[in-house]
Amino acid sequence: MVKLKVKSPNMLLQLFEFYQQTILDALYHKPTDQKSTLCTARIAKHDRDFYANSYLMAVDVIWKKMTASGRGKFLRLEEDVKSALVKSSSGSDKTKDSGLGARATLFGERRRVGRGKLLDELPSVCSKLSNISVGHGRGLINEPTEVSSVDGRGARSVIAQKIDVSNEETTKVSITKQSENTSNFFASLKTTQGTKGIPVKLACNYIRINSDPNKGVFVYEVRFSPNIDSTSLRRQYLNEHSTKFGGTKTFDGVTLYLPILLKDSLTTYLSKVSDGSNIEIRILFKRRETLKDCIHLYNVLFDRIMKTLNYVRFDRKQFDPTSPKVIPQQKLEVWPGYVTAVDEYQGGLLLCCDVSHRLLCQKTVYETLFEIYKSNPNTVQEMAKKALLGSVVITRYNNKTYRIDDISFDKSPLSTFTIKGSALNFFDYYKENYNIAIKDKNQPLLICIKKQRKSQSSQTEDLVLCLIPELCYLTGLRDDIRSDHKLMREIATFTRVTPNQRVESLKKFYTNIRNSPESCKILNEWGLSLIPSYEEICGRQLEEEKIYFAHNMVGVGHNADFGKHVATNELLEVFPIHNWLLIHCKNDSKVAASFCEHMQRNTRSFGLTVHPAKIVVISNDRIDTYVNALRQNITKETQIVVCICTTSRDDRYAAIKKTCCAEIPVPSQVINSRTLQNETKNRSIVQKIALQMNCKLGGSLWSIKIPFKNVMICGVDVYHDAAQKGNSVSAFVASLNQKYSRWYSKAVIQSKREEILSGLCSCLISALKEYESENRHFPDNVIVYRDGVGDGQLQVCENYEIPQLEEACRKMLNYVIKITFIVVQKRINTRYFAMNRNGFENPGPGTIVDKTITRARLYDFFLVSQAVRQGSVSPTHYIVLRDDAQYSPDIIQRLSYKLCFLYYNWPGTIRNPACCQYAHKMAYLVGQSIKRATSEDLAKKLFYL
Repeated sequence: MVKLKVKSPNMLLQLFEFYQQTILDALYHKPTDQKSTLCTARIAKHDRDFYANSYLMAVDVIWKKMTASGRGKFLRLEEDVKSALVKSSSGSDKTKDSGLGARATLFGERRRVGRGKLLDELPSVCSKLSNISVGHGRGLINEPTEVSSVDGRGARSVIAQKIDVSNEETTKVSITKQSENTSNFFASLKTTQGTKGIPVKLACNYIRINSDPNKGVFVYEVRFSPNIDSTSLRRQYLNEHSTKFGGTKTFDGVTLYLPILLKDSLTTYLSKVSDGSNIEIRILFKRRETLKDCIHLYNVLFDRIMKTLNYVRFDRKQFDPTSPKVIPQQKLEVWPGYVTAVDEYQGGLLLCCDVSHRLLCQKTVYETLFEIYKSNPNTVQEMAKKALLGSVVITRYNNKTYRIDDISFDKSPLSTFTIKGSALNFFDYYKENYNIAIKDKNQPLLICIKKQRKSQSSQTEDLVLCLIPELCYLTGLRDDIRSDHKLMREIATFTRVTPNQRVESLKKFYTNIRNSPESCKILNEWGLSLIPSYEEICGRQLEEEKIYFAHNMVGVGHNADFGKHVATNELLEVFPIHNWLLIHCKNDSKVAASFCEHMQRNTRSFGLTVHPAKIVVISNDRIDTYVNALRQNITKETQIVVCICTTSRDDRYAAIKKTCCAEIPVPSQVINSRTLQNETKNRSIVQKIALQMNCKLGGSLWSIKIPFKNVMICGVDVYHDAAQKGNSVSAFVASLNQKYSRWYSKAVIQSKREEILSGLCSCLISALKEYESENRHFPDNVIVYRDGVGDGQLQVCENYEIPQLEEACRKMLNYVIKITFIVVQKRINTRYFAMNRNGFENPGPGTIVDKTITRARLYDFFLVSQAVRQGSVSPTHYIVLRDDAQYSPDIIQRLSYKLCFLYYNWPGTIRNPACCQYAHKMAYLVGQSIKRATSEDLAKKLFYL
């Protein structure tokens, strides 16, 4: 007996979606993950037939019921299913099946659709099941009875083409009881979509891709006899016969991808070699790719399309060099472009297309080197490497980009290199190939090292390229540009794109493809077509949150901003400042006096008492002067140190922080004196500094209602040192109280070869001990928000990081704590907009999207948590990799939104949960400035704000 019990319509759909994917993977012997392996490992051929037919029959009933009555009307589902079973179990159920034939007789209506989408109406396939019931609870699988199975072409397009059913008779199979692991897995199935909030209609930057059901991606293995090692020769010989198999192909030297199925499973061609001998080419059919295995190929196709549109590629983005926006005063250009990505989503096959921009300098690298030489002739080599290494340049003669890895002052354009067996210098090479005459024959050369794969091997080797500085142009934002606020505002006028402008750019994108015959040809050859419109989706906006101060509660409003309430309400937990140290130069005496006055007078409104400071005046602003003043004046009674600096210097800031965070542990506040020179703004500026100082002393500013009990919430982020290319800093932040207003913070510095996870495990153990010390018991559940994980690292994170964290808890506590592990991704290209009568606008804070554009095989959702005044708001992507506590999607989504209010540096919401932002701030401070472990005395204070 097969008994399906479902708790909600969403859960029912999830169950059947799992059935569909599990059968596909079982038939192709490719389990998607460890859990589905438990289900598919014991599914024999006959069992797969049973699952295929029972799945199709049940989904047919469910789908028709949903389209007829809506999602909420499932009360009479049991009678409908039983009725369908009675009809299907009659004597007429033995229908001949032709296997591959198109004229197979089916029950109900037959319709063929493209990959990645459910059928509008699935065929009702016969099976004899004693009972299918619908009720409360999760799915359970018990022992089924003997069934009769029939398959046809309609079922074939949904399940697979490898179900082996006899052409003359039906297959009778006996299904035995499945393993306990399988039942437990089905019992754990639950919906990944929430229901709370106000429904909103949204548009997103996705374009739907339709696929021709008569075409697909067919994989062949190509063998040469006698064997040929050269990939270029393999392609040359295969291209001689390309017209015989349609001409459209993708070939990497071994594997051949075709959009059509060849007549024979083994196809043989002969090619002539220059010496008169023959080369036999054997093309062996391997398989037809499923949708999830075609994603890479589809992305390659769109790269080809962008190339036909004459776009220039920078990393994964494509830019249009024909329509630059020029900033003449600074000799800069802004190139508009797109970043595209094809993937399989819950809504089917979609193309994500977002607007992007690239900044280019109209000055050559040669001009930059000459300016460095004029300003520092004695240290030109050192200063040039410091300014240019790591930068990306573009060469206009071929519109290709390169990264500067080194500068060779020993070489010049007159240096020679070997090409096609003969020596040639760079001066003559550019003259012969590009008709470019290099002006300065004594300039150094730029070195770019690229990785290239060895022929017929997975190993890579370094390819060293030499570039001419006067032919290279710098790209991207440099430090000198970032520090020029006026220039950055001017650049932002081009790069900050409103929702209406993004939608117009999306329309322009598919219009350009539609008007390009070459682009349309590429799509048509592979059976693809674009829907010329943006994708419309449904979202939900969560209700307004409440912020709690010591004696008052306030609403955050439509923009989730409560800044006006912070200075007028008593803070949640205040630490009076009785003994504090102020260090400044003589020139900043007036600024320091003004700061002390505002600290004592304007902090009473939010309950902070500040006594007069111990003031130390130093004669100069040298680094050693500040450090000596700190060492001589900090005592055990000193609560916090404030240093007012005349200018902003990274080395001075690093020295102060290193002294106060590692050598003499005391909270510290570093202020640039220019910040305090505007008397009209000093009041609000000093109030914000005072709020930071209260947090660094261990105080709390506000809280938000999170109705959890005995749950510890953690944030993890990792900082990688780009300059040293080795060391990394792992930061771990964990909550200590039920209001989630106090945090334990720890950072671990690790070498390149040392596992990041080992540091995180030690941090988790330390956090659990501190939690137990504060609350007199360990937490029941741990929720981890992990930042800094890309799509390519999700498998490692799920299969390696999480089990190790679990094992660390088990060893310490002798029992397993329930872990919920959520990955937070901010650098994404997804954008969605609220639709109104005037076009499009940014969605409000708390807007959730958890369907259509979410991943087909992940438990994920998008959240817009903040309001922006300019440009388009960027949602944050949350991926739930593990949920032992079985929280509902509404709880996880609402929790993620609430945590965005608890970052004490901003009286509103931020893009990611506060625990992640705290971890980011700590990792950056330790990795950029301190570069050593911080004192444990500061672990319970937000000293890094």
